[in-house]
Amino acid sequence: MRFLIFAIVLCALSSCGNQQPKTEEQQHAAKTGHADLQTALDSIAKAVDAKIALGYINIETGDTFSYNGRSHVPTQSTIKFPIALMIMKQVDSGHIKLEEKFLLTQEEKETRTNSTLLKDNNNASAIPVHTLLQYMIHVSDNISCSGFTRYVGGGKKIEAYIKSQGFNGIGITQVADKPYIDFGKPYETWCEPMDMAALLVKFYKGELLSKTATDTLRNIMERTTGGTSRIKGLLPAGTIVAHKTGTSGEENGRTTAVNDIGIVTLPNGNHLVLTVYITEVAGDMAAGEAVIAKVAKAAYDDALKN
Repeated sequence: MRFLIFAIVLCALSSCGNQQPKTEEQQHAAKTGHADLQTALDSIAKAVDAKIALGYINIETGDTFSYNGRSHVPTQSTIKFPIALMIMKQVDSGHIKLEEKFLLTQEEKETRTNSTLLKDNNNASAIPVHTLLQYMIHVSDNISCSGFTRYVGGGKKIEAYIKSQGFNGIGITQVADKPYIDFGKPYETWCEPMDMAALLVKFYKGELLSKTATDTLRNIMERTTGGTSRIKGLLPAGTIVAHKTGTSGEENGRTTAVNDIGIVTLPNGNHLVLTVYITEVAGDMAAGEAVIAKVAKAAYDDALKN
């Protein structure tokens, strides 16, 4: 009898010892009704060879959820969203007009890009600001990004602007002796997904730009033609998503970063901000996009219940 009691106690103690303490994020998820989302993302993370980070904010209710949302992840071209904010701020102040032609330098025209910007505009050096914004957001054009980055004062000025809005979870590295962002060092231009999400919230609420400028940029982001297999990938057809993608190159069978940040319009009229960063993906861009789609669908379903 004593042996049986001893065995039961020993078993109980052993079981307790195997239970891992819950992280702060897991505790928050349980308290705020996001335990199912936490479980879903844990399941996705176990099934893929990649790291997942997510920032989640319901704009109208203020409901938040973080999954590695305070980790430092490569922004890649999602940093073009704050650049677009800074350009629209210049429009608001009257320093530049959307319809005026923006002069690109020869160095900027030689920036590596998959975009057809120059071909579509007869290799012009002067292209309307609105056109450049559309190419930078829609197809992540790097020529317009270089020109705009130089215009606003360089990568460090972009970092300072974001910090001036109260968000310290951002870091930008410039090319040596140049104003341009060094995208070749992905982990040195980084953000915390929750801070990028909070920046999107301030933008949507009209706290950063005039109503006209806010509506203009949101409309451009809603018409983004790239990244349709990311946040939008598994959402119901016709779901409105104002978003900006970001992607690194593939090397040795791995892709450093496949990202998508955006504002999803929910069926009830609320808006869900999602900043999804997938890093160290085993495979190509498509592999990372598939993970983003699953994460976004899990977050979307969760938002409909909360």
